[in-house]
Amino acid sequence: MLFMMRTTVIIAFLPVLTSSDAAQDAWLAAIISFFTSSLVIILVAALGTRYPTETIINYSVRLVGAWPGKLLALLVLWFLLVIASTDVRIYGEMLVTGFLGETPLAFIIGGMVLVVAVAAWEGIEVIARMADVLFPLFVLMLVLSFVMLLPLVRLQNLQPVLARGISPIWKSCITPTAIAAQSFVLSLLIPSLTVPKLATQTALWALAGASLVLVLVTVITVGILGPSQAARSVFPFYALVRSIEVTEFLQRIEALAIFAWGFGLFIGTSMSLYCVSYGLAQVLEIDDYRPLVFPMAVIQATLAVHRYKDVFQVLHFFKPQVVGPYVLAWLILSFIPLWVVHLVRQVSKKAKQ
Repeated sequence: MLFMMRTTVIIAFLPVLTSSDAAQDAWLAAIISFFTSSLVIILVAALGTRYPTETIINYSVRLVGAWPGKLLALLVLWFLLVIASTDVRIYGEMLVTGFLGETPLAFIIGGMVLVVAVAAWEGIEVIARMADVLFPLFVLMLVLSFVMLLPLVRLQNLQPVLARGISPIWKSCITPTAIAAQSFVLSLLIPSLTVPKLATQTALWALAGASLVLVLVTVITVGILGPSQAARSVFPFYALVRSIEVTEFLQRIEALAIFAWGFGLFIGTSMSLYCVSYGLAQVLEIDDYRPLVFPMAVIQATLAVHRYKDVFQVLHFFKPQVVGPYVLAWLILSFIPLWVVHLVRQVSKKAKQ
C-alpha cells in the first residue's frame, strides 16, 4: 500500500521537480533520495514499533500527557488530511488536462472522494484486500509504460554527469524526501499489522520499490524530453505515454498510466482517510470511527478544491523551498518531541536499574 501511495505522486509530476534543479543528473537525485527518505520512515516507524499495540494517539498520551499528546496527534491527522487532499487534487488536475477538460474539477474531486470514503468506511482490512487485487494491475501498467518508452531514451540527454556539481542534486532530493512523510500513516497502522515489529523493514522495502520507479521515470523523462523540456512540463511522464503509438490502430494508450495512477491514488487516499477518521475517533474517545468518515471526506474534498488555485500552485507547493520547510516543521512539532521524551525515559529507566 505504501508503494502505491508514494508511486502515485512520483509518476504524476515529480520528474519535473527533480529535473528543474538537477537537470540531467536528476536520476542521481532520485537514487540519493532513497537514503534521505529512509530517515523519515525510520523516524516514524521505529517509534511506532516500540509501542506495537498502540497508535500515535495512545503512545503520545502516554509519553507527554493527555492534552499535549492529543494535540500532537491532531497535528499528524491534519497533516495526513492535507496530503491526501493534495493527492486528490493532483489526479483531478491530470484528468482535466488529459480527458475531462469540460468537466468541473469540483465534480471530479467529489466523485473520487466519495469512492474513497466508501472504502475507508469498510475498514483497513478491505482496503488491504483491494490493494492485493489492484497491485499486480498497477505494476503491470507501469511495466508496459516503461517497456514502450525505454527504447526512445537518448543517453546523450543524461550527460554530462555532475556538470553542475553536487549542490543541485542535494536540493532536488528535498521534494522526494518530503513526500516520504506519507509514512505518517504508519503511526496509526502498525497495531493492525500481523507482525508489527517488521513495519520499518516493510516500509523501507516499499520505499526501495518506489525509488526504483522514480529512477526509471526520471531517466525516461529526461532521456526523451531532455532536461530543459522536462523541467517545463507539468505532467511530463503522462505526456510521454500519451505520445506512444504502437500501431495505426493502437493509440491513446495513456489510459494505462491513468489507470495505474488511479489505482495508487485510490489505495493511498483511502488509507489516509481511514487513518484520519480512526485517529480522530481515538482522540475524541469514540468507539466507532465510521460516523467520522464522511465528515472528514467533505473536509478533504473542500481542501482539494479550494486550497490551490490551479495546477501551478500545486506544483509550487512541491518546490523544495516550500515543501521542505513545511514537512520539517510538522516533524519537529509532532514526532521529534515524542522521540525526545521516549529516549529520556529510556535513559532514566536504565539509570534506575
